[in-house]
Amino acid sequence: MSDLILKSTKVVLESGMKEAFVVIRKGIIADVVHQLPEGAGEVTDLGDKTLLPGVIDPHVHINEPGRTEWEGFETATRAAIAGGITTLVDMPLNASPVTTSVKSFEKKL
Repeated sequence: MSDLILKSTKVVLESGMKEAFVVIRKGIIADVVHQLPEGAGEVTDLGDKTLLPGVIDPHVHINEPGRTEWEGFETATRAAIAGGITTLVDMPLNASPVTTSVKSFEKKL
């Protein structure tokens, strides 16, 4: 039994955009199939909404604990998820603190 099964007529795959079911178990994509086995579980039908892999933004400047009024973890991650971004890679420069040393990195953590 799956935690979640998503169906869309527009699932973005390596081979192109196709109708498919995305099977998610314990919060992880376990399979992408074109037909579900009988008794697979409840399906959430997304219709023709496009279902695509999460996007990685490899160049962000999260200014926490420094200039959070500019952008901290909360605003950066909320904005990312609103745009379909699932992974942020914080840049070490032009952020506060600048994370170019172990001490600064520990402060950031």
